[in-house]
Amino acid sequence: MNSRKERFIYIFLLFVLCLASFGLGFYVFKSENHKEAKPLPPSDSIVLNAKSIISQDNSITKNYVGFVEAINQVQIVPYISGYLQHIAVTAGQSVHEGDLLLKINPDEYNAKLNVAKAAVQQAEADFQYNQTYYDRVLKSGKKAFSATEIDNAKNNFLQAQANLENAKANLNLAEVNLNYTTIKAPISGIIGNFTLSNGDYVSPSSGALLNIIQMSPVRIVFSLTDTEYLNLKENSLLLFQNSSIRLKLSNGSVFEYLGTFKYTDNKIDKNTNSLAVYTHFKNDNQLLLPNSFVTVEVNSQFKNTVLISKELVQMLPDGNFLFIARNNLPQKVKIKILAETDTNYIIENSFQPDDLLIIGKLPDIPHGATIHFNIVN
Repeated sequence: MNSRKERFIYIFLLFVLCLASFGLGFYVFKSENHKEAKPLPPSDSIVLNAKSIISQDNSITKNYVGFVEAINQVQIVPYISGYLQHIAVTAGQSVHEGDLLLKINPDEYNAKLNVAKAAVQQAEADFQYNQTYYDRVLKSGKKAFSATEIDNAKNNFLQAQANLENAKANLNLAEVNLNYTTIKAPISGIIGNFTLSNGDYVSPSSGALLNIIQMSPVRIVFSLTDTEYLNLKENSLLLFQNSSIRLKLSNGSVFEYLGTFKYTDNKIDKNTNSLAVYTHFKNDNQLLLPNSFVTVEVNSQFKNTVLISKELVQMLPDGNFLFIARNNLPQKVKIKILAETDTNYIIENSFQPDDLLIIGKLPDIPHGATIHFNIVN
């Protein structure tokens, strides 16, 4: 009897415990759902950091490896054969265009010129005779001369005329060859090393007797990447229009003259993905020697521009953008990049006077929120 009563009490307590657990669980479940469903009130104020957009003149200097080339250099090769009679220059000498360099013995060519003159005189006499005779035949007509005689007279006249022209051409050639015995400098420059001596026999097959390199101005060649070229071309019809081009020599000194941009190559080098740029520099002091290397410093000036950190620029397929504050509202505006440094972009000033530059990442702004801008330096 006691055993049955104890069993009943045990079952009753177990039932009460289960009922209590169920009630507690249901209360917790309802409480959790109630909390999740309850919306959070939106923030009525969002603060964004911003700063004034300052327009100013900016400059950027970029360095390139440059190579010195001579604009003009010539190899002196004789047009005729003969023995050197006189050497008027020495290696390393500075010469001007038209200065005497070498003299080939002219005796043979003087003699050939005299022969050519005599041949012209003989051809002129023969031409005068045949012309006179042919004129007489034509005036007398067929009554005095047969058709064969008339044809022969005409043929002899024409042959004499051709011989005279040939003799005159040989005379001109003899005069040209005589002039070639005197070799003069075709350009101004510096004579290179040579090993000629008086009495040496020279001819066109001898090759170059000496060379002359123009020293001023000289050409400096450096390269732009394809990206740099496109940026420059997009911003100006003339490359380096607002730039100064200066040189730094291998000893660290700055070259005294500024350079002038001349032209670029007409194709990209596919091996280096770069474009050759050609500039000219005055070189009166002859510090720039062909085949030497220099540092090219290109300083570009940009008027009425804004310097912007690269971190604030969004580069998208449809353009480059910034977030600004305009009329107390954040806006995304398209910008034009003119140049870049390691950390900044120089951009075109297309902003309104009261625009502010938003600093940092723009957060999601709930509808109806009030936006305040914290102006920082």
